Amino acid sequence: MLLTLIWILRVTNWLNWIVTAAFTALLVLLIVNPGEFRADVLGRFGDPRIQHVVMTWLVAVCATVPPVAVAAHLILTRLTAMIRDTQKGEAFSKANAARLTLIAWALLAINLIDLAYGQLSTWASAESGEYFGWSPSLTGWLAVPLLLVLARLFREGAAMRDDLAGTV
Repeated sequence: MLLTLIWILRVTNWLNWIVTAAFTALLVLLIVNPGEFRADVLGRFGDPRIQHVVMTWLVAVCATVPPVAVAAHLILTRLTAMIRDTQKGEAFSKANAARLTLIAWALLAINLIDLAYGQLSTWASAESGEYFGWSPSLTGWLAVPLLLVLARLFREGAAMRDDLAGTV
C-alpha cells in the first residue's frame, strides 16, 4: 500500500512539471506572439479593451503556475520522504517534523498565490463582463496551522522516542 502511494506521488509530481511546462510554453507563446498566436487566442473577444483584460489575466495566470509548481513539488517530495521513513518505522522523527513544517509553508504560499489569483479574477470579471471563476477556500488556510501543530507533535514524539531509547 505504501509503495503504491509513493508511486502515485511520483506520478503526480511528474504531471505537476508537465502541466507547468505547458503553461510556461503558453506564457512564452503569448509574449512572443509567433504567427499572430495572441490574435487567434483573443479573437473571440471583439472589444480591444476586453482583449487587453483577458491577455493580462492569461499572462498573470501562466506566470503564477511555476511558483505553485515548486510549492507542489516540495509538498509531494516531502510526503514521499515521510512515507519512506514510516516504512522504516521512523515516523516520529525530527526530519519528518521539519518536512511537515516545510509542507505547511509551501501550502501557505499556494494559498497566498490563490488569494492573488482571486483578486485578479475579480478584477478581470469586473473589467470585462466575462466570468473568471474563483471562490475562496477555507480548507487550505485551516490546513496550514494544522500542519504546523502536527509538526510540533512530531517533534515532541521524536523527543519522547529519544528519551525512551536513552532509558532502556
